[in-house]
Amino acid sequence: MQPSCLARYAALLAFALTVFWGTAAPAAPRAKALLAAMTLEEKVGQLFMVWFEGPVVSPETADLIRQRHLGGVILYAVPGNVVSPGQLAALTAALQAEAAATRLGLGLLVGVDQEGGPVARLRDGFTVFPSQMAQAAAGRPDLVRQAALATGRELAAVGINVDFAPVADVNANPENPVIGIRSFGEHPADVARLSAAATSGYESAGVVCTPKHFPGHGDTAVDSHVGLPRVDHDAGSLDRVDFPPFRAAIAAGAPAIMTAHVLAPALEPDELPATLSRRVLSDVLRGRLGFSGAIFTDSLGMGAVAATFGTAEAAVRALAAGADILLIGADVGRPAAERLEAMDRVTEAARSGRVSAARLDAAVLAVLRLKERYGLLDAATLAKPAPDGATPPASPAHAALARQIAERAVTAFGPTAPALPAGRDPSTLVVRPRLGRPAADAEAEAGIAAWYGPRTLFLEADPDEAAIAAATGAAQTASRLVLMVTDARRNPGQRRLAEALSREAPGRLVLVAAQSPYDLALLPASGVRLATYGETPAGLEALGRALFTAFRPSGRCPVTVNAPATGMLRPR
Repeated sequence: MQPSCLARYAALLAFALTVFWGTAAPAAPRAKALLAAMTLEEKVGQLFMVWFEGPVVSPETADLIRQRHLGGVILYAVPGNVVSPGQLAALTAALQAEAAATRLGLGLLVGVDQEGGPVARLRDGFTVFPSQMAQAAAGRPDLVRQAALATGRELAAVGINVDFAPVADVNANPENPVIGIRSFGEHPADVARLSAAATSGYESAGVVCTPKHFPGHGDTAVDSHVGLPRVDHDAGSLDRVDFPPFRAAIAAGAPAIMTAHVLAPALEPDELPATLSRRVLSDVLRGRLGFSGAIFTDSLGMGAVAATFGTAEAAVRALAAGADILLIGADVGRPAAERLEAMDRVTEAARSGRVSAARLDAAVLAVLRLKERYGLLDAATLAKPAPDGATPPASPAHAALARQIAERAVTAFGPTAPALPAGRDPSTLVVRPRLGRPAADAEAEAGIAAWYGPRTLFLEADPDEAAIAAATGAAQTASRLVLMVTDARRNPGQRRLAEALSREAPGRLVLVAAQSPYDLALLPASGVRLATYGETPAGLEALGRALFTAFRPSGRCPVTVNAPATGMLRPR
């Protein structure tokens, strides 16, 4: 027998004794014993978290786990992973059962994007908390922590152990197409304090969180899902603006950090995306910020890296740069075969020495230590649905918490009287352009219908002149007119609609920035102005209270809203 084989069998024996006795000798902690027992293919597989199709474990998915030694999976609604809480609990248990049947029986990381607000993959049967910007507008770090704790508990109830949250980006650019209300705001100290609060909440729930997107995605004008953004902050600005939330999250015990696919020339003069840069990941995140947890990449199928390098090559470069967990998400237009191609490319790179054995082992050890910290090393213990897995994880207490946050978040820019409260009757007209996302639009329609009484007029996201004329005509008989703007920056028809309604009913108009507060800077000066930072069920309920009851909005906008015609808009 070869010495390497003897060493592996010895390591396996040590691992078995560790499991049997429940403790390990100080010189051979369990994660290190596992590492020594692993084959190259097992090591590589543990580095990957990937998407898969369907609401059950297909033979293809089972092969990824059993034959490719997969370290984790990512759940999405679009590929059909999400049907109901009970189905999710059964799915995650079945995934862990497949992992339990592998040689080492290592548990899977099971992740999802459940930030709240617009990015919440799980909705029916779960509490969709207001967006992070709404949570910041509510002004209570303790509520942020409670929302993260509640979210983590709901995920854990269905076997999900990783939430790709919170967003720790400082949204310094109103033109940012991908962060916006997902951020806690534009003030580094506030974003830092709230990122730490969220991290603490997830930690208390026993769920892995991944503050994102390092070194910062807040001052960008390109969506990294489709292109490669650039952050032109100098080193001092990065240190003052972008890094404080990550430092705060690390100090709060963040077990992981997620990277950004952005160019940051001040950190990486060779202009590699941060995810692929040793200078950013190893020198700055590990060295300067002192982070010792697991580094997750953002999805390597996103256009920012896949279009230039390809997903497989990006996986190799990210690992070599210092990333530990390589994510391949359900990105639009990317073939399923990329998952296997990436694993093969990383295996080849490890065999050839392009990725050193030391770097590979360091990444695998980071994965194993993360799993050990959260009780995820033994898949067999995770392979049964929680006793309450068949019941919706959402609870009345969590719903009340979401309502409290949403109500505190509603922000008025200027006085609300005498236009509010409006009549809860057909003399009030509510106009709302659609988002163009069927599920979100249906959720908003249901929320508005719950207001009872007002007429409603739903328009296309970018209404044409005929639609604007129809809305203006309908407004003539309205005692109060509510226009909910959903994305005026990218839909000029919404701006023209607001101008037309302002001319028709200047003293009767209530303008609501139902998504981004930055929209208010593009709208005419007349009328009452409100911001809600997203249209979650709780947010729509809170807006109804602000419109139709003697409700005094108390939210404080976490970003600056500059109106060219009237100067800076400030909350009342």
